[in-house]
Amino acid sequence: MEREFKDIVKVLREAKRRKFIRDFALTGALALSALSQPRATRDIDILISLEKEKIKRFAEWLKYSKEYRLAKHHAGRPKDRIKNLIEVPAGSTWTDLIVASSEIEEEAISTGLSISAFTGVKLKVVRPEYLIILKLLAGSDQDYLDSAHLWNESIDKRLVRKMAKELFLQGQLQQMAVIARRL
Repeated sequence: MEREFKDIVKVLREAKRRKFIRDFALTGALALSALSQPRATRDIDILISLEKEKIKRFAEWLKYSKEYRLAKHHAGRPKDRIKNLIEVPAGSTWTDLIVASSEIEEEAISTGLSISAFTGVKLKVVRPEYLIILKLLAGSDQDYLDSAHLWNESIDKRLVRKMAKELFLQGQLQQMAVIARRL
């Protein structure tokens, strides 16, 4: 997975240079591993920022490369949390490029921390406070467990509580805090 990770980061940097995308940040299980608790995963999740009208063009640009010719753009329904996803199969894994569709996702990218996720690869990683909120929005059992691990780290809990209140996630935050106390 390390080679695939390095390759996709290189491609995203080129996409940013060419102005297909504005920015990107690692999220999901690999972000959790970079910030706190190592966790096994089979995919790479990257949150990307780009204008809605550039999504199809960006997906087509990816398909022109030999490595990513099988990239697929999935447009969600209006009620779906993830509105646009570009799935990029690569080697023994795949990358989910999640197009930021909300203010909180854009903030998660813009405030990302510069971290070395693999040897020699420095990139933005979604801050733990934002990762907690994104995982609470996703809402799976694993997301709650991941958030609980982050909650037990040295983080800005006031910021998390503020965002949870703004997004009407106080109940989910309370449930996650109960899990965090058990860890």
